[in-house]
Amino acid sequence: MDILVTIPDQHSRLKTFFNDTIRDRLNDLGSVTWNSGTEPLTQDELKSLLPGKQVCITGWKSSQMTEDVLKKAEDLELIAHVGGSVAPYVSDYSYDQGITVCSANDVMAKIVAEYILGSILSSLRDIPAIDAEMKAGEWDRGPTRIDSLFETTVGFVGLGTIGEYLLDLLAPFDVEVLVYDPYISDARIADYEFVTRVNLEKVLTESSIVSIHASKTDETIHLLDEPKLELMQDDSLLINAARGSIIESEALIRELETGRISAVLDVFDQEPLPANHRLREFENVILTPHMAGSAIREPLTSTMVDEISRFKQNRALQHEIPKKQYKLMTEQ
Repeated sequence: MDILVTIPDQHSRLKTFFNDTIRDRLNDLGSVTWNSGTEPLTQDELKSLLPGKQVCITGWKSSQMTEDVLKKAEDLELIAHVGGSVAPYVSDYSYDQGITVCSANDVMAKIVAEYILGSILSSLRDIPAIDAEMKAGEWDRGPTRIDSLFETTVGFVGLGTIGEYLLDLLAPFDVEVLVYDPYISDARIADYEFVTRVNLEKVLTESSIVSIHASKTDETIHLLDEPKLELMQDDSLLINAARGSIIESEALIRELETGRISAVLDVFDQEPLPANHRLREFENVILTPHMAGSAIREPLTSTMVDEISRFKQNRALQHEIPKKQYKLMTEQ
């Protein structure tokens, strides 16, 4: 089996994905060609390198496998993505040619769900602000600053794999969860007695915590605009670890400015977030640099090496992305 790894070695990126153990495991599966450069492979380079390869491994900063490229990849059978969404990296033509696509989407979703739960608990307990005060010499044990997650109402904008993992994490807290997602069936949440499908307006008006899990598509850009954000309850918490463009930034800034709501934001319209961006000014927002899932990399790669091994042995895959799921994934 011949394998091409297209991930560029920017900032020693390859080492953070492929430690020595993972490299050895991959080498045991076949002959591996690496992108040793610091830039994404060009379309011409892909056309030159892909012929004769049965497996292609993609990741952040990999180039898209376009129809033009794939026409030269007559032997390609599997694309394994060491990340979440495959939408920026594959194309309809990949599926039309019968190429199997898999990704570590489940692994990343679990890690992001953990981040969201941690963000909820940290925010409800006001831990960042209390920590700053303690380090400044203060000792404020005021009980009014602490809220609990138990028996609250949590709203989901989009379910997705992240939302499903988050449901499992939230279950012990006896919460009620309201889900807005026009693409899911009732059967998908049938096993969760505490979950109800509702419209977007009800999610926003009845939830004290709103977490966004929707993919970035034409339909979801600025889904939460000023009229929608104004529907949120006073003192509610908004969490976005999906894509920045789902929220209209200026509208969110205006809401945060009133102090009526708070937010935890891992994603932004502009990335990196400019040093002078208004969002950096607010005490009622926690900011992280798009690292809810991407900071933990080796489990993503290890999962895909396992998947390649299963593929080589003609065993059932555990992380295949069907075309229907690919079409609903975040585009960038």
